[in-house]
Amino acid sequence: MIALVLALLAQVPVPSPVPVQGQPAKEIFEKRCTLCHGADGRSQTKKGRQYKAPDFTSAKWQNSTTDEEIADAITNGVPKTKMAPFREKLSQDQIRALIPYLRAFGKK
Repeated sequence: MIALVLALLAQVPVPSPVPVQGQPAKEIFEKRCTLCHGADGRSQTKKGRQYKAPDFTSAKWQNSTTDEEIADAITNGVPKTKMAPFREKLSQDQIRALIPYLRAFGKK
């Protein structure tokens, strides 16, 4: 009986791994965010200083900003600032992937 079950299981095709869709967070950040936030997340670019973009390396920013607020800011933009919404440009998976990437700036 066991041999029969094993023989039947051996014939069941194993699904291939699901490919990860979208770009890695670093690539997204470099393409979409560095103009204002800089490659180092400090926002010390011309546009970052002009728009008063937050410094992602700041402990104050890291501790006072929730993951939900980060996702909302990326998705919907930030009212009364130049932070535009990215809901039409990035998928929800891409937006969620940026959260730990931004958090990593605080650990340097």
